[in-house]
Amino acid sequence: MCTKINYINPKRKIAISVRTMDFASPTGQKVGLFKAGLKLQNQVEGTENGTTKFDFKAKFSDIGFVFAGKHFGVRTVSDGLNEAGLSLGTLWLPQTSFDASVKIPADCLSGLTLPQLILGTCATVADVIKLFDAAPSINPDGEEVLVGKKRVNVPVEYIQQYATIHLGLADPSGAQYVVEFESRDGKAGVPVFYKDPYGVLTNAPKFSWHKENLRNYVGLTEKFNITKGKVMGHEMATTGFGNNQRSLPGSGLPADRYVRAVMLKSLALDEAEPKDTNEAMLLLDKVIGTTIVIKGTSANHSTLSPDVDWTQWTTVHDMTNFKLYQKADTDLGYSELVCNTVKLECDLSEAQIANVEQQNDQ
Repeated sequence: MCTKINYINPKRKIAISVRTMDFASPTGQKVGLFKAGLKLQNQVEGTENGTTKFDFKAKFSDIGFVFAGKHFGVRTVSDGLNEAGLSLGTLWLPQTSFDASVKIPADCLSGLTLPQLILGTCATVADVIKLFDAAPSINPDGEEVLVGKKRVNVPVEYIQQYATIHLGLADPSGAQYVVEFESRDGKAGVPVFYKDPYGVLTNAPKFSWHKENLRNYVGLTEKFNITKGKVMGHEMATTGFGNNQRSLPGSGLPADRYVRAVMLKSLALDEAEPKDTNEAMLLLDKVIGTTIVIKGTSANHSTLSPDVDWTQWTTVHDMTNFKLYQKADTDLGYSELVCNTVKLECDLSEAQIANVEQQNDQ
């Protein structure tokens, strides 16, 4: 379970994306740098066909988080950005449908290498659309989308453990899309690009449902408090400040986190737009903070022990300046992460870390 929020203002050259990583077991994240010009040689092992290679040469350097290290011999990126300004986040979505054929079809890309392929070879969201050869289409409900001709294949074992995801994409031009992988015309793993007008993404249900659900909370767009009212003819004053948010949903449900993030971001931007990158980071940090799941506050029953989901870390992407900031659940402030060595992954202790003082200067 995760939340991703963007703020992009091309005129002021501000492009920030912040996301949380919520998971029920330690992700074992490593920060990784992949430099332009290097060739990534990923091997997907353990299939009936033996070893399948997905090789490509990176056009752009990127930095991000490797989710739980390596799987099936590949580096699997869950969150990152590249030097061209493209930001990518993978967020949990149980309704995802990937092709799981043992013999990978010719029209499929590898889902295991997909985030790295996107960050290494695409400068913009438009490039990602071209990568999938996506064309305009209209969903049964009338929503305009882009549907890719190239599909995505992921091994069954990996889907069950990690890969039931959708993608949040953004770049400094203001382009924002959510990519969900669906079954269409009898084929699984079809990428469908949905425009993201609010710059917010969470988890289930699917993205279109969340946008429609906002209609139930239109009253939250009112910024002014009610000061008095009548009950059965008796006039009375309200008790305090903030009653304009009285129906704001407050649970850790993806639907509640989505509404909370969209409405608070909207109200804040109506009051004042960030003047620079620092102000944008501060604003999104405050909004994302309202979606954090504290460890111990949300759990499922399991056979051995409670399945406790919590926010393990938060990242900030500065797309304009190619900077990545991170805050673990044990930290009070963010640190800038820079992995200088030419390694596909390194422990946080190996990374050059610069404390972000501006978070404490306000």
